[in-house]
Amino acid sequence: MNRYLLASALLLAPALGAQDTAAPTQPAQPPKDDSSLVETWENGLPELDTPIGEFRIGGYASFQHRTLTRYNGGESENFFDAIRIVPKLHWQIVDWLEFGMEIEFEGGGVGPSYLTDNEIIIEYAELHATPLPELNFKAGILLVPFGRYNSNHDDIAWDLADRPFVARRVIPSAFMQPGAGIFGAFNQVPYFGFTYDLSVTQGLKDSFTNNGGARDARNSMRKDNNGNKAIWFHMGVIPRFDEMGTDLLEADLGLSYTYQEIGPDNSQSLRGVGVDGALQFNILERFGIDVAGEWSRLWINRDSSAGTTNGLWGYFVDVLFKFDPFPASWRGETFGQKPYIGLIFRLEENDLNDDHVGTAARDDRIAITGGISFRPISKLVFRVEYKHQQSKRRDDGDETRLVFSLSVGL
Repeated sequence: MNRYLLASALLLAPALGAQDTAAPTQPAQPPKDDSSLVETWENGLPELDTPIGEFRIGGYASFQHRTLTRYNGGESENFFDAIRIVPKLHWQIVDWLEFGMEIEFEGGGVGPSYLTDNEIIIEYAELHATPLPELNFKAGILLVPFGRYNSNHDDIAWDLADRPFVARRVIPSAFMQPGAGIFGAFNQVPYFGFTYDLSVTQGLKDSFTNNGGARDARNSMRKDNNGNKAIWFHMGVIPRFDEMGTDLLEADLGLSYTYQEIGPDNSQSLRGVGVDGALQFNILERFGIDVAGEWSRLWINRDSSAGTTNGLWGYFVDVLFKFDPFPASWRGETFGQKPYIGLIFRLEENDLNDDHVGTAARDDRIAITGGISFRPISKLVFRVEYKHQQSKRRDDGDETRLVFSLSVGL
């Protein structure tokens, strides 16, 4: 009997020893993220999950070199321009509540005496309550919903560095004001989608000028000059061409309206309308044409003179030809998913006193711009552009601009 016990012990010993020396069980590893650095860059930084919601950081920065040639005795310049650095923050508090803000550091910030044309400003700070796709609420420092450029003013989104006249002097991007509003989207109609944005803000004041346009009429963010509020409305129409059986075309159309009293005694009413839109022709896999533009018009109920405007307008049209000559194997690794070299043209015009001609250097201007852009990644663009502008009956508004620029985003 003892021999059988001894034999069993000898047979079991190696197995028991192997069990004692086996490597401990490893915890399960999360799946490896095979995204390349370029893909991660294009998708943006991931949200940071915290006990009080999800945070995301983004933004962009733009740098330029500008050569300005002014005619008829004007002083010409060439200089590097650290034009703006813009961090963005987004906080998804709960599923139906979010907060986003954008801070612009322009010209290096503020403080040192050697800085010029500089500022630090909140471009928007909006709290959104989003219970339904069709009905959402917002409050805070709002981007004014009028036109196309103001709602899409980030440099990284455009293939020309200079902002168009209409976005500088008629709807002075970035145009933000404290207020509240509602917005939403409807997609129940076949072949079309609709969006709307209705906001109530402080409004403009009556300081429109022939040289600054509406840029000089922006109101304080802490006080209202007349206690009356402005109504801003934008409606978007989006044809769904894919449902119509074609993917060769994408488009959207926008209509804007505003009404407000701008004088301190509420005696001057302002009305404004705008039309904006974009077309994207997907002609070939490696070639496409994008067209985008905006026309905005403001009327002020007051007498006009050579020094006082009662109406102003402006427009721009961009045409961008996009070429992708790069090997397909580079997509997602060396370059992004849709890299291109762009050839772009812009036609633009503004009139800051439509009852009189040539009242200031920036009044009655027209300009044409040609440029080349290189966008290897959606959030990185290099540009060179040449702009020629003239003002009617003025010598001090005529100039050319040669601009080299870089914009990079997160």
